[in-house]
This record gives sequence, C-alpha cells and structure tokens, in this order.
Amino acid sequence: MEIQTLYLLDTGKGSVLKEEADKVRSFYVTDTSGRFETLEDLKLFPNLEELHLTYDTGGMTDEEKEEFQKQRVGIINMLEETLPDLKKLKKLDLTYFDYFEDLDFLSECSQIEELDINYNTIRNIQGLSNMKNLRILNLAYNPFTDISPLCELKNLEAVNLYQVSVDNLEVLAEIPLLKLVVYEPKNKKQEEILRKLEDSGVMVHRKYKKGFEYLIREMEEER
Repeated sequence: MEIQTLYLLDTGKGSVLKEEADKVRSFYVTDTSGRFETLEDLKLFPNLEELHLTYDTGGMTDEEKEEFQKQRVGIINMLEETLPDLKKLKKLDLTYFDYFEDLDFLSECSQIEELDINYNTIRNIQGLSNMKNLRILNLAYNPFTDISPLCELKNLEAVNLYQVSVDNLEVLAEIPLLKLVVYEPKNKKQEEILRKLEDSGVMVHRKYKKGFEYLIREMEEER
C-alpha cells in the first residue's frame, strides 16, 4: 500500500508526509495476491473520498481459489473495522471479490453515497439498510432475491440489478427519489412494474448494453 501511495503522489521519497497524505482523495488497492494483511493504513488519509478494492478471481486455478477463500473472514473483518472510520468516504468499489455473501460489514457506513459490489456471491443485502446517504448502487450479477432493504434508502437514485432474480420488484416503487433502474424482467408481472416506473419518470434499462457509469452520467445530465 505504501508503494501505491508513493506512486499516487508522484514522489521520489521513501516515505509519505502527513501533508501529502492529506491530499489523497482516491485510492486503488490492487494487491495482486488478493491477500491484504491490513487496511489500517487507509485511516492515514483523512480526506479519502473514493476507494477501490477490486480483485478478479476468474483467472485463478482451483487451488488458488481455495487458498483465496481462506482469506474471506479476515478481509471482511478488516473492512468492518476500517470503513466506518473513513468519514469522508463517498464512493466504494468492491467488484469481483467473489466472496461477500452478505453486506453486514457495511452497516456502519452511512457516509457512503456510491457503492459498486457487482460480480459477487451476495445472498442477503440487509446490511444496506443503514446506508441512508446511498445514491448510486450497483448490485449486478449477484444471487440474492429479496430487495426489501432498499425501502430504507430514501436517497437512492440509481440501482443496477442486472442478472439478479428479484422476488419482490415492486419494492422499487417505494423509493421516492429513484431515477434509474437496470433490470431484465423475468415475467409479465415484473414487466408491468417496470412500465409503471417508466410512467412515473424513472429511466428503465432492460438490457445492459451500456456501462452503469455511462447511464449514471446520462441520468445526471438530464437533471
């Protein structure tokens, strides 16, 4: 992490000064092994607004995946202990980690406004309930089916549920500020729900032909 910080700040020194750390607004952690020994160092950046912790397990051998899975509890505990202390954190990307089964470790992260956690193994999203400032949410390619916790997200504007088999899609109609939905309907009832959302002014994309970030920009440009 120190090497990445030095690169980010474009400094030739062997250490990072406090005033330099104060300048850091975004951070990409790309440990090629996927095994982080600590995330405590992130607390040294008091003005951190954007954090990307992404790792694609798709290229691993079965043996490497098995070893990687042993790190699951440790990394979740590190996130749970570190993220709530990043008071200015607005955007969090946890794409491709492929081992988050629930989002309880985010229950104390009410400061976050944008969350990208697609391509995972999430079966329960109850942990989102306390993320009251969440505006943008990417949950694509996950196996959960119940989206009732989204009712608690009164500031939610955009949600990506592509390749998610939702049981209670009608919940989306209860989100007051919703402006954008990505979801491919599984039956006529769901199609009717999406049409009603469109009639109320929500942008609905049934096919995922454009990137979610591109759709977000389109949404914001229409404000």
